[in-house]
Amino acid sequence: MSGEQTPAVDLADFRLGMSRLASGVSVVATGSADDPAGWRGMTATAVSSLCADPPSLVACLNRGTGTYRELRHNSLFSVNLLSSRDVALARTFAGQDVFGAERFAPDAWSTGTLGVPVLAGALASFECRVSRSVDHGTHALLIGAIASIRWMDEASSGPLIYHRHEFRDLGAEVGVTGGSAT
Repeated sequence: MSGEQTPAVDLADFRLGMSRLASGVSVVATGSADDPAGWRGMTATAVSSLCADPPSLVACLNRGTGTYRELRHNSLFSVNLLSSRDVALARTFAGQDVFGAERFAPDAWSTGTLGVPVLAGALASFECRVSRSVDHGTHALLIGAIASIRWMDEASSGPLIYHRHEFRDLGAEVGVTGGSAT
């Protein structure tokens, strides 16, 4: 399909349309245990599982951020799934008022097995090595080979969701899934 013209899409329309996609909220963090002052992190909604064999995930990051630049330097990162009680943390890591290592409260973060920052209260944390990176426009799609997983056994709240430019929780259950896929 190379060579075909893609119709121009208005940026405002793109953002409005994509705001209808509900996404889980994570903090992607990177850095080294040897240098906590160099830790970097950002709020991300473009994170997804990729496959179970080998265990992998995908994270899309803006290439203009300090988090991305540090991640490219050390090729290690964590993805920390936020709960609905973590709205303030999501705002902090979204770049509102606090930057760099100042975002990492010492009592909330520890060093994981790969030496990257891991959020103690995350619903789940995945420590990854970058196995592949694809640049596209302003962002990079990172494939992370998962080296370690931690999760909370008893989550006191559900996941934090981003929808229509607002943080939300899941609300009431509307259906139950189960059984084998067809």
